[in-house]
Amino acid sequence: MANLSSYERRNELPNDSQLLNPSELPLVSICIPAYNSEVTLGETLDSILAQDYPRLDIVVSDNQSTDNTKEVIQKYAECGVRYCWHDEGRPSWAENMPNYIGGFANWNYVLSQGRGEYLCLFHSDDLYDSSIVRQQVKVMQAHPQVGVVFTRMQMIGEDSCPIRLGLDFELPDELSNHPTFNFSTLLNVVLAHTNIFPTPSAMLRRSVVEQVGGFDERQFFTSADLEMWLRIANQGYEIAIINQPLLKYRVCQRQFGSQYNRRRTISADVFNMLDHYLNQPRIKSMVLPKSIAQYELFRANDEVLCSLNLLIDGKVTEARERLRNGLHWQSFLVALKNPLIFVNLTIGAFLQVCIFLGFGPFVGRGVYFVYFYRFAYRRKNVSFKKIRL
Repeated sequence: MANLSSYERRNELPNDSQLLNPSELPLVSICIPAYNSEVTLGETLDSILAQDYPRLDIVVSDNQSTDNTKEVIQKYAECGVRYCWHDEGRPSWAENMPNYIGGFANWNYVLSQGRGEYLCLFHSDDLYDSSIVRQQVKVMQAHPQVGVVFTRMQMIGEDSCPIRLGLDFELPDELSNHPTFNFSTLLNVVLAHTNIFPTPSAMLRRSVVEQVGGFDERQFFTSADLEMWLRIANQGYEIAIINQPLLKYRVCQRQFGSQYNRRRTISADVFNMLDHYLNQPRIKSMVLPKSIAQYELFRANDEVLCSLNLLIDGKVTEARERLRNGLHWQSFLVALKNPLIFVNLTIGAFLQVCIFLGFGPFVGRGVYFVYFYRFAYRRKNVSFKKIRL
């Protein structure tokens, strides 16, 4: 745990990166939604208290945790960390959703508790470079038209050590040489590369949140965060991403996203969300042909993964229909530039043959076994010498 003296030492910025006089710097609220986070929250708070930006307001919103999350937060009260309890009940539209935990509702709530001009939506299981807030404030002040700024991330495991997953990630060319970008660029990047904007690194302007509203979990469920970024850009604000891995994003089995995707048999929420935008003629006219081709490739890949899970569940007829509707020869042509997806599509075609021959479920379980261990390998630690910072 960071002690009080280290908290008090955050009284000035480094000499080579002054923004304004410390007393004139904008207040930044670090808003942390938490749920059963006793294992990781202390380490997260330590990394936030080590920030070299002097004016921080830190608030943690406890989403009705059943572990010792509250006790962990209370240990940091002397360091200025505020605790609040999110007690919103299950909404009527989620009555038939057994996995609903109200995560996005807690995100909206904790943002509403922030007092600063800028609001950071940092997460309770991730770690932060000591300069992330300072660098994001610099972007916000240099570009008043920016509504939200992100950073790149480095993935870590449950032991906080770097893992292989995401190690070779680089920003696409469309973004790497541009400090800010508009809605059209954002949309095409998301279609062509999926979501590359780490939500736990987001810093937003309070005025923007007040204008565009919060995360719409009811309509977009697990893609409510990406929809929020698109909505902000669609309102005329620009987006920025700092091309440095200032966020250490923890990957672990207990995360809702990991549990949700592992055995999912329905299309990912991101497709419903992006289709919502693409169904609008004005927006569809902005889409580049290569972007939509990549988007349909990602959809075909998702169909294969859903079909695989259906086979494991013994739903052979549904799996066969998903594969028949999802696999097209055009997708294989586009996938020639993406070896991983090409392999997945080829596996999908192989599963079609196996289903026809009558042993689809048996082969499906074998393929799933290989997938599981490939992902487990990518989650293994790597040597720090291999990490590019």
